[in-house]
Amino acid sequence: MRPVFFAVTVGISLLVNAQRDGARDIVEYAVQNPRRASAELNTLLSLRERWPALFSRPAAALYATDTDDGRRAAEALAQAVERLIQVKAQVKVIQQLGKDFEKGLLNLAKEVARDVRTARAGGALAYVVATGGFKPESTYAAAYLAGANGVAYIHETFREAVLLPMTPLDVADAVKKFHRGEIDEGLLARALGLDVQHLEAIGLLTPDRALNPLLAELLGDT
Repeated sequence: MRPVFFAVTVGISLLVNAQRDGARDIVEYAVQNPRRASAELNTLLSLRERWPALFSRPAAALYATDTDDGRRAAEALAQAVERLIQVKAQVKVIQQLGKDFEKGLLNLAKEVARDVRTARAGGALAYVVATGGFKPESTYAAAYLAGANGVAYIHETFREAVLLPMTPLDVADAVKKFHRGEIDEGLLARALGLDVQHLEAIGLLTPDRALNPLLAELLGDT
């Protein structure tokens, strides 16, 4: 069985739930009550229950907000993950995440994309677990462009683990050409059947008519 890498975004549900239940030792609380204690643990354990083969050779990284609570939650989760799933998870604090939305999300996308590419290059399957901290759409683009095999989360209505497959789509060639400096914004707009103002309105272009920085970072040298 191929190794599997899980890129796990982390919120602070563990801290909130521990406070609610009066728990002092948050690691023990997480280990003893993982599904109640933590959205991240609940998702990972649900995935293992539905697809146990994915956990025969697992590795994981936990992406925390750049806050004291974010670090504390991620460090406690790393210990709980090691005890519950027998995998040593690396904690990564994402600069500006939780402080500056756009910069933080960009840094998160870059780090997730980098780790997913590294895992895939080493022969692993890669899944982004997006239950904690952000909605799945926040990291879906990064996961797709980095070549992840899927995005996992707990469905809010049905309360069960689901895997969102990476649909075989691609960024329009005109966007790639614009990113490489081969065409200007006018030709980009014409190729997409829109005008430049619409490209700014939907966020593809910035007000100074550069490519959205998140998309530019994810495209890299494409």
